[in-house]
Amino acid sequence: MSVFLARDTALRIVHARGRVLRLFTLLRTLFERFALTLLLVLAAGLLVLSKADLKLVRTLEEVVADGMAPVMALVREPVVAARRVAERFGRFLAVYEENARLREENRRLLEWRARAVRLEVENRGLREMLAMSAPEAAPRRTVARIVADAGGPFVQTRLIDAGSRRGVREGMAVVDERGMVGRVVQVGEESARVLLLTDFNSRIPVVVAGSRDQALLVGDNTPYPKLRFLPLSPGFRLGDRVLTSGADGLLPPGLPVGEITAAGEHGITVTLHVDWRRLDEVAVLDYRPVPLPPADGLLAGQQAEHAGTGGAGHELAADR
Repeated sequence: MSVFLARDTALRIVHARGRVLRLFTLLRTLFERFALTLLLVLAAGLLVLSKADLKLVRTLEEVVADGMAPVMALVREPVVAARRVAERFGRFLAVYEENARLREENRRLLEWRARAVRLEVENRGLREMLAMSAPEAAPRRTVARIVADAGGPFVQTRLIDAGSRRGVREGMAVVDERGMVGRVVQVGEESARVLLLTDFNSRIPVVVAGSRDQALLVGDNTPYPKLRFLPLSPGFRLGDRVLTSGADGLLPPGLPVGEITAAGEHGITVTLHVDWRRLDEVAVLDYRPVPLPPADGLLAGQQAEHAGTGGAGHELAADR
């Protein structure tokens, strides 16, 4: 009896499993057909939309964009605030570094001021001991603005907005807050042309501050002019400052020009103090050179000396 019951139970389990499998197969078939139908409907809809007027789509996009605009603005506010905080922090760091740099520069300037005062007192005392005349006052300055850049591969000049009406003359030195820029070569009523130190035609007498070597600063149309006609045994060193010597009688002596940065086969290179990229305003120096003695007086003195020598010669000849 128990054998029949076990067999009957096993048959029922097998029939139940078969019904479950058939149901699962039916559901899977229905899902596949439904998914296929849905994909076909979506594809047909996309085809219709691609062929139809896009006005509705654009309207929907505008509605969505209008709705998302406040949300995006709300999300953007923290980002903007963080950026502002970062920018303020960066400016704070920059101001802190600038303040430290200015403090160091102020300290060096105070040292230079104390040294200058001491040298001025010493110089005044030595002049009084030697009964020398007082040094000339600083030349008058005429501030001008650069209005045109005529720089090129063959000529390097600048046009300034000051001319003969403001007392500008040919040969005057042109400087900025760093050092000498060039000299005036052409003057009009309201403007003047400045030949830069880097121009090929520029020649100015200079002196090396460390060794007192006299030379000519010669431009070569590059940012780094060269020193020519140095003494046979120069004593300069790299890093020595180069100043105008005033040996030509036209430029004031002592104007800072640059410093020696290289010495080799291509000559003695001088790096100028002027920053050509930021050159905007300059000053024209009204320097009055020492007047030369009259030429007729010099000729008269030579003739008198020659006459005295000739008379002595005749007397000697007469004695013989």
